[in-house]
Amino acid sequence: MKRLLFFIPILLTACVNIPENILPVTGFDIDRYLGTWYEIARLDHSFERGLERVTAQYSLRDDGGIKVVNKGLDPKKDRWKEVIGKAYFAGDSNLGSLKVSF
Repeated sequence: MKRLLFFIPILLTACVNIPENILPVTGFDIDRYLGTWYEIARLDHSFERGLERVTAQYSLRDDGGIKVVNKGLDPKKDRWKEVIGKAYFAGDSNLGSLKVSF
């Protein structure tokens, strides 16, 4: 777990900048984003490696942000791993650009 907490900030620094010529979604509708999303594919990340049945659940926070719960089953240990984070719009709430932290 300590190893995971060490690597998450490092991995997130790679997500700070938007790649050139990539624009956020316009007309973003938060209500369509909320709920449970099921992983069907992933780019390899060490903090999800080996996990199965991975989900991300998004819900509104009292402060206007979004609660993020990422969860997956570690089949070798037969237990669920979970990390909780929060997301806030980087600017206009009609743009799909959010800053996420765990």
